[in-house]
Amino acid sequence: MYFFKPQDVPGLKAYTYKSVDKSLIANRILNPFWWSVIIEFVPSWVAPNLITLTGFLCVLANVGICFYYSPDLLSPCPAWCYVSFAIGLFLYQSLDAIDGKQARKTGSSGPLGELFDHGCDALNTGFATFLGVTALGMGQTWLQVLAVLCCLANFFLSTWEEYYTGVLYLSECSGPVEGVLSICLVLIATAVYGTEIWSFQLGQVLPEAIVNVIPWTSVVELPLNAAFVYFGVLIVVGNVAGSVMNVQSAIKSNPATAQKAKKDWPIFTLLPFPILTGLLLLYPMLHPSVALKSGSIVAYIILVTFLTGYQVSSMIVAHISKRRFPLASMIIVPSTIACLGLLAAEVLNGGVMTHEIMWGTTLVAGMWYMSWFVRVVADLCAVFDIYCLRIKDKKKGK
Repeated sequence: MYFFKPQDVPGLKAYTYKSVDKSLIANRILNPFWWSVIIEFVPSWVAPNLITLTGFLCVLANVGICFYYSPDLLSPCPAWCYVSFAIGLFLYQSLDAIDGKQARKTGSSGPLGELFDHGCDALNTGFATFLGVTALGMGQTWLQVLAVLCCLANFFLSTWEEYYTGVLYLSECSGPVEGVLSICLVLIATAVYGTEIWSFQLGQVLPEAIVNVIPWTSVVELPLNAAFVYFGVLIVVGNVAGSVMNVQSAIKSNPATAQKAKKDWPIFTLLPFPILTGLLLLYPMLHPSVALKSGSIVAYIILVTFLTGYQVSSMIVAHISKRRFPLASMIIVPSTIACLGLLAAEVLNGGVMTHEIMWGTTLVAGMWYMSWFVRVVADLCAVFDIYCLRIKDKKKGK
């Protein structure tokens, strides 16, 4: 095996996926009237991971369209593009919802499915922000950086909570359902009215009765796109509090969670994300003309996505194999790669960041993450004697 050790195998084979989804839209509308319908049209020979990958490719295809029409993320795209972006995201959400149903239908549920699903979700969380940012007209700004960090922070928190509690918890208003649908509505609105509508101030669109009771002029004068991002920040703050309380509650009621918390203090295991975020923010702070105010912000956002994707996937691997929390690797590996680009600018170009160094750092991060991910997937396929993207015929052994 490339990654796992023999002592990890019993934990992997004993793993069972647990989740709680309280989303009102998912439970009352999407699941009974959409997801449960389309799953019936999926042949039993289609692997669940292939469904997951197909959904992710729907998003990547639209990101490609976005880069073609707006390579700098500043130029508006044709109206049909925003409709395509919305359809792509909705397809991703739908396929992401039914891959688990397909796994249960075909008897192929297991740790590989969760890792593959979360790995694609982590990358999609970052890549999909390109679509929303372009529609909201806030490319090459600090708002774009803040938006992607908020999205990734929420994903990190939900995975961190799952590691300790053993349950993936989705609230009444969750990112995978309500969050994605909200972005879809933003994209459709942009297709109809254009990107200009998101520069309107809150005071121009809210009813006068509401505006009159807001005591802060700065809030009333906020552009709609900025208001969306700042609202996202508030959601992150609320999710931090909610996740911490859920873990604390599980420590009191669940012996397994208490045992994990005794070995790895939850408050310390939250540190990898803020440490990495602090290092990554040095790029636009020290080199704004390249990492922020240019087309290379694309490379920067992809770099952020790869490094946080590695952190999230590392937690999932520890969760499915019942390992201790990978605190050291989650700090050292991404931080080293993040520092690599900053040091390269100092050593190779006298402290001046270039587009080549920015993209080179992103390439290193992508190669590291993908090589690590492939090794873990290969090990899981070997342990369970399965294929990743197709269902193995046990009778024929192929």
